[in-house]
Amino acid sequence: MSRRSIFASLYAAGGAWLVEHPAPLWLVNNPVKRWVAEKSAGEYDAAAVSSKLADLLAGDDIVVFSATYCPFSLAAKRALAAEGVAFKVYETNTMEDGGPIVAELGKLTGRTSIPHIFIGGESVGGCNDGTPGIRPLIASGGLPAALAEASRRNSAGL
Repeated sequence: MSRRSIFASLYAAGGAWLVEHPAPLWLVNNPVKRWVAEKSAGEYDAAAVSSKLADLLAGDDIVVFSATYCPFSLAAKRALAAEGVAFKVYETNTMEDGGPIVAELGKLTGRTSIPHIFIGGESVGGCNDGTPGIRPLIASGGLPAALAEASRRNSAGL
């Protein structure tokens, strides 16, 4: 077995374990992380960034706020790609206003962890954790229903 296939097997096993054992929400969505995100964002026009965030979320059925360096972001994007669904990615660490976007995500949802995935404008959390997280949503068979609801909401203009 090659090193690459060993690593791939370990990575898949670790991902499967995380789907079954996600981080507790109190750890992911804690006030200290939100405070750090707000302080690291610096001064910004909160109303303008909040409006931009609303526009980004309304632009696509699936929106992923990601970071290029984050292995969980990569895993979430790979999981969505494997499902064959279209999604829009915003790499917050390469966006000029990425810090403020993350801070506003924290205000909107209580979650500043990346990745942060939305379907139909509703947060489903991150890769393995959240409400329920994208990989648990896929594993439970819930992605088609979430996409159908997003489509229904978009058709109704909600």
